[in-house]
Amino acid sequence: MTGVGEPVQRERYPIATSIGLFAFATLVFTFAFTEFLYLQRSSDLTVHLTYARQLQSFADVTSPHFLFEMLVRAGSALGFRDRTAAVWVLGACYGGMAVLIGYEMHRRAIALNPFQAVAIVMAVLLASHIFLFTIQSHLYNGYFVPTAYHNPTQQLNKLFAIWICFVYCRQFLDGRPASLWSVPLLAVLCILSAVAKPSFLIAFLPTAALYAAYDLLHRRWRQALLCLAGIGIPSALVLLWQTQLTADAGQALELGFQPFRVFNAGETLYKLPLSLAFPLVVAAGAWWTRTLDARLRFTWALTAVALFVTLCLVEGGHRVDHGNFAWTGQTAVFLLYVESLLFVLTRAQRTWARAGWMVFAVHVLCGLFWYGIVFRKDWEFWL
Repeated sequence: MTGVGEPVQRERYPIATSIGLFAFATLVFTFAFTEFLYLQRSSDLTVHLTYARQLQSFADVTSPHFLFEMLVRAGSALGFRDRTAAVWVLGACYGGMAVLIGYEMHRRAIALNPFQAVAIVMAVLLASHIFLFTIQSHLYNGYFVPTAYHNPTQQLNKLFAIWICFVYCRQFLDGRPASLWSVPLLAVLCILSAVAKPSFLIAFLPTAALYAAYDLLHRRWRQALLCLAGIGIPSALVLLWQTQLTADAGQALELGFQPFRVFNAGETLYKLPLSLAFPLVVAAGAWWTRTLDARLRFTWALTAVALFVTLCLVEGGHRVDHGNFAWTGQTAVFLLYVESLLFVLTRAQRTWARAGWMVFAVHVLCGLFWYGIVFRKDWEFWL
């Protein structure tokens, strides 16, 4: 094996590496969710578990985001306790993310031995926002946190977000015509993403639409039509169905434009850069050396849309201060961590990459501390 980050000729991806990544990541995060559920008697996780127990059939579905609950019910049907099924589903989400990132590193010809691959993948899955300046007050509020252990649907959201982004970038940004097989795959992934949590699609759909419009302007008809067939139409149909389901349940969605209603403008000025320190360093280095590639540009465009949604849009009625659009910004930040890491791994010899690695190490240290907070009974105190 050659050194970290050196492009090499690709060989067949070893299945043992995928198994190892999946098993290790699943165990690490299943342990965290198990302890969190044991210590925190009231959280988003317990609310979703209560809802899962109420679903005896599909006719009982009243919320449009029910994939987590259905997976828990499937685990219960197999003989597992619902709590056990829940934590293993959440842990497996990280196992899936680990496999996807590991395979993407191989696909981009990044040479890593199995131990390096596990270390790098676990580092980016654990990496979190830099909260050192507010460690005695708030570690969560006001930041764009890539890993929110208390919300189960966000874990599924991240899994489908990274999967969709990898497939999309491979098919539509690599300079080659998209293949027909991408249409059913992207359609299924977008539908599952919507019924898991639509936070990612809220930013991804308009960003992909902008890129499709650019393809149309340059007469790349195939690219635009396949994007419409694989992403636009199935996503629009399932989102329209969800809107109708919500309205039928007496919870019609209302949107309002109220910038910084949920996120304080003054805090955002420093908490947003601290949440994006590593991606900002990588983007600056790529811009300075004129090496910014299509994938990183797309991820930054998606993040810009996501941040606009998070900072400027609110739900109406009694949910105006719930901050549910925050999940969109958090998902984009996570994707930016992953794409920035993959970018810097292919340019490990660049001088600016060293600065990127140092900042990334701070993110990882903060992420390890954030992971440790899960095991404390006073978890809410740190928010």
